Amino acid sequence: MGQFVVKSLREPILAAVGIMSQEPFVPHRRNLPIMTGQGALAVMAWSMASPAIVLTFLAVSLDLPVFLAGLLVTIRHAAGTLSDMFLAQSIARLPKKKAAIARTDLAVAVCFLLVILAVVYGTRPMVIAAFVVGIFVIGVLEEIKSLMIIDFISDNLPSKERMRISYTQKALGGAATIAIALLLHQLFQDAPALTRHSMVIGLGATCFILSAVFIMTVQERPPDRTVNTASSAISRLDAIKEYWREAKALLGESWFRRYVLIRLAFVLAGLSVPFYALLAAEAHHKSAQGLTALVVSSAAALLVAAPLWRALSSYSNRAVMLSGASMVAVTGAGLVAIHHWGIDHSVHLHAVALFVVTIAVTGLGSARGLYFMDVAPKSQRIAAQAISQTLVRLAIVTISAALAAIAHMNEIVWAVATITAGSLLAVVAILSFVEPSQPKNAQNKENAT
Repeated sequence: MGQFVVKSLREPILAAVGIMSQEPFVPHRRNLPIMTGQGALAVMAWSMASPAIVLTFLAVSLDLPVFLAGLLVTIRHAAGTLSDMFLAQSIARLPKKKAAIARTDLAVAVCFLLVILAVVYGTRPMVIAAFVVGIFVIGVLEEIKSLMIIDFISDNLPSKERMRISYTQKALGGAATIAIALLLHQLFQDAPALTRHSMVIGLGATCFILSAVFIMTVQERPPDRTVNTASSAISRLDAIKEYWREAKALLGESWFRRYVLIRLAFVLAGLSVPFYALLAAEAHHKSAQGLTALVVSSAAALLVAAPLWRALSSYSNRAVMLSGASMVAVTGAGLVAIHHWGIDHSVHLHAVALFVVTIAVTGLGSARGLYFMDVAPKSQRIAAQAISQTLVRLAIVTISAALAAIAHMNEIVWAVATITAGSLLAVVAILSFVEPSQPKNAQNKENAT
């Protein structure tokens, strides 16, 4: 009798502590701190080697054409679109992804280091080529990792932990970036500008390497045998045809159409960081504290954005979008005004502007990603992410190239004014087609619609 009782209680007890379940066991408690640290390192890496801020600042300080500096955004997103179109199916068939994620981080680190070497030792044509090729390759790798990391986190962390880890990573990464940037400023404030910029990017590359080391220590969930991961030898033409067939099928689903419309509404708001940084770089690229101020402000924004958006998204997802778009519009209007009045000589004004728009864009991006992971079915996750990225990036490539041309032919402030107007239109769009409230306790709650 006693053996029967013990035996009957064993399964529910083990299931309660997570040792037995209907799905393969994944040690969430062990993975959580590792993935938090890896994500924080990734945040530090993208903050100190940011294509939108640091490389833009470096390009302007090297007296490269304004059109090229603005076009870096276009090149980066065009590269990402190619990854979506040609590599999404291969990525979806990978049974395990942590090794591929680690290799991607290492490759990005190498790209940034090669750009630094070209800047320090190369001729002007070599520098221009390094920026164009480097940003293109980084764009390809960044999108590959983006496609893999969403699937990886979705498979290895439950829904409740995804939100917690997302905001924690940004808070820790932002705090560490501020400390390192201020330390570098104190140590190298008398060094030439090129040396200071190279040190910041070099440390960013180091963080990519450490991120790769961290991800390799994660215990990955065994592959789902019900999902077909077998590779198939198909031509590039067939792959493109299949890609657009999937796009047509997904566009027939209401959840996917809504997700794409949400993303399209914020294309101009999402371009605020690189073009506001370009305006700051034009005014302060010769300042000894210019780059440090921008890096610190963007990192501080991540630190503030984490608790702010976490609290607001639990209250109202609609409020997150309205707040983010409004912040971009108001900040852009302020920059246009101070530039018109000729009082934008202080780097701190531009640092504050970048602080505000980074908070806005971070909130929109994080909430959108969390929403996608909750609503996208496992079988469609990679394809849906890739196709939505393609549709949105086609708009981003076109609009960012137009903004770069406006900045080059006129003044950068005109590009900022265009972004401001687009953000105001996004506010109107959200008020028109997004529901005022949503159920708070639904399992697939739309965290950022």
